[in-house]
Amino acid sequence: MAGENLKIQNPALPPIPANSEKITAKTRRQKTFELDRDRQPLVDDGDYSRRDADSRPALAEENWLRERTYEELKTLVKAIQLGATDPWQLTDLIFYARHPEMKGVPLTAEHQDLLDEWNSISALLVHPTLNEIKNVIGADNLNGLADDRREFGDALAAASRFKINAGSLDNYTTRYDNIIAGAVEWCPGLSPAVLKSLLAQESRFHPTVINQYGYAGIAQFGRTAAREVGLNVGIAGSAADERLDPSKAIPGAARLLNIKAKRLGEIAFSRYGQPDGVEFWKFVTAAYNGGEGTVALAMGNAYRIGLSEARNRGMVGTEAVSFARRYASRWENLKTGGVNSPLGQAAARFFPNIAEQKYREIGNYPTQIMARVAGGIK
Repeated sequence: MAGENLKIQNPALPPIPANSEKITAKTRRQKTFELDRDRQPLVDDGDYSRRDADSRPALAEENWLRERTYEELKTLVKAIQLGATDPWQLTDLIFYARHPEMKGVPLTAEHQDLLDEWNSISALLVHPTLNEIKNVIGADNLNGLADDRREFGDALAAASRFKINAGSLDNYTTRYDNIIAGAVEWCPGLSPAVLKSLLAQESRFHPTVINQYGYAGIAQFGRTAAREVGLNVGIAGSAADERLDPSKAIPGAARLLNIKAKRLGEIAFSRYGQPDGVEFWKFVTAAYNGGEGTVALAMGNAYRIGLSEARNRGMVGTEAVSFARRYASRWENLKTGGVNSPLGQAAARFFPNIAEQKYREIGNYPTQIMARVAGGIK
């Protein structure tokens, strides 16, 4: 189910640790990536960096943001293929393409909005892209994206066809593969294989199924989540219910994954640790099923366990914080301990009447999705 923490207020989360990896004005000054105005950039910044701001209102805000993300992904892929793999450098590349007037200007506390934007680019664009390209799941097939003779969309579609057949996914229908390949544009870094596996997990590709709790369609949207991604519901199961239309529900699922990733970046990853690679998508898909509030609370519980373990090992200061963040960034660590595990306690908070059931469901959900992509589950 496209999970939502319905009618339950997210619990108060502990403050960001003093030694958090989130960039502040102080650390930004210490590690500023200086761009020489006279030096050629690694890659073309893209037309979006030179677009007149007055033209932006001509596009709907959502379409303009989507177009900008599309161009920024092209820039990142080209830069990575040219050898730039440092997240700090890649974040600067995108940030200064958006704000060329800030080149050479140190970011201080007076630029808090820009510092927040820099952190957002790092957490929600650069790291997911690096995770995807480093991921063994079809990653080698992204090589064609740097070839200017090929259109980005064509290259992505070619890569998508391979990815969707990864692991044991070739046992499933290919009827919706083209929709899936296009839908991943709504969620930077999302592999078509992961999205297809999620749909297999949710509905086994039955587009009109409605479960006993009212979740409907190929992506099993509830009413709240459907409205959040722009799907009309109307009378459940009627012709007006867009949850039952795969051409709309599948892109909606990708948009919801993007929303979950952004929220986790804000309330969990920035505080407790940044998962990498396959681990990143385990956390995001778990939030699709059980809600980002549940996952964030579970990460917080795991972080405190990791911090205690670090201190037992004699670690202090930044060493202890780094250990705790790594510990909280591994999905299995959230599950360890059964109903008393970090995830079990979070499930009890958000789903008190079915805590054990939800612990098992949310805990196994991302593991099964990734296992299917890798060929370990049918």
